[in-house]
Amino acid sequence: MEETNLIIDEKIELGHKDAEKELKQYQFMADSACGALFFKNLKSQYIIANNKTLEIFGLSREQIIGKNDYEIMSNKKGAIENVEYDQLVFKTGNPNEVTKCVIGMDGRERWFHTIKIPQFDNKGNIIGLVGIARDITQRKKVEEEHVTIVESEMKKAEELKKAYAELQESKNELVRSEKLAYTGRIAAGVAHEIRNPLTNVIMSVQQLKKATRKPENPTAKHIEIVERNTERINYLITELLNCARPLKLDIQLHDIHMILKNVLESIKSKIRLQRIKVVKGFTSHLPKIMIDRNQIERAFLNIVLNAIEAMPKGGKLTIATELNESLFVLKIQDTGKGIPEKDIIRIFDPFFSSKHGGVGLGLTLCYGIIVSHGGTIEVKSKLKKGTIFTVSLPPVEHKLRRGL
Repeated sequence: MEETNLIIDEKIELGHKDAEKELKQYQFMADSACGALFFKNLKSQYIIANNKTLEIFGLSREQIIGKNDYEIMSNKKGAIENVEYDQLVFKTGNPNEVTKCVIGMDGRERWFHTIKIPQFDNKGNIIGLVGIARDITQRKKVEEEHVTIVESEMKKAEELKKAYAELQESKNELVRSEKLAYTGRIAAGVAHEIRNPLTNVIMSVQQLKKATRKPENPTAKHIEIVERNTERINYLITELLNCARPLKLDIQLHDIHMILKNVLESIKSKIRLQRIKVVKGFTSHLPKIMIDRNQIERAFLNIVLNAIEAMPKGGKLTIATELNESLFVLKIQDTGKGIPEKDIIRIFDPFFSSKHGGVGLGLTLCYGIIVSHGGTIEVKSKLKKGTIFTVSLPPVEHKLRRGL
């Protein structure tokens, strides 16, 4: 019996020596790894930790082995996360991978990419895990620098794009102003060369009309045609002059919403006839602004009429107002046929019109009125979707420009 016990004790002692030898082999392998390598049991206690792991924690092997993260980490939140990742591996039996920032004993931030892999015994039971952590702080720093550079370049590109758009808009404004100035010079010549003889023609026609009052007179019909056309010529000359010369504005405080209501009231029969649905999105408590009521009403009427004419088979007309950084902003939107992209830049040009029989001075006049008030007018359009005109007028204290 004593002999049997002696044999058992010898086997146990040999088993301990084998286990100790195997542990040392594992430790040697762990220390040979280029990254942090560690083994944990089901209680999340460190069984093996290589030198890199010790370096990360700033502790000796004796201070780590047999303890879990709660006992060795000063950052309790980080310790909780580590143990939770361990338990996830034990629960699912699947590897877990995470990248996180760790604050070391020296207070420095370091980034680690950690993989935890479950370890099984011969029967397939989980007995612990092996963890591999690599310090990716330098890589992270390079990535962040790269992101910063990319963001900086994108910001510069955006600023450049914005500057180009502003330059293009300034160029368009300059070209438009030059065109209007050129139109003004033409208009002055036209007024001088045509107005005087045209007046004589109109007066002569009126005298002829008086002399041929009888309806059955065969010349009465022709006189009527001449009178109608001379009136149209006179109207066109007047409109051309209105577009080209600086406006004399009668500036007073007015309610924009009341002006818009008057515009809609003046064309309500046309709106009803074309089955146009009007949606008003007027902002509340809008203050009065300094404008020339007649001129602004004329400009708004022109824009609204354009919108209605773009919807001959019906549609929706949306008129919305708002205050944007102390600017009064009016948006007039239709659901009509839209404007081709190639024509957008030309719609405010004198004599440009896509409408059959159109003169092409309506929007030019609108542009002149808005600019004379120190405001801006913009247009966006999509074919078969509709058009939005945006008018911005300055606050009361803005110094008004009296000309183009």
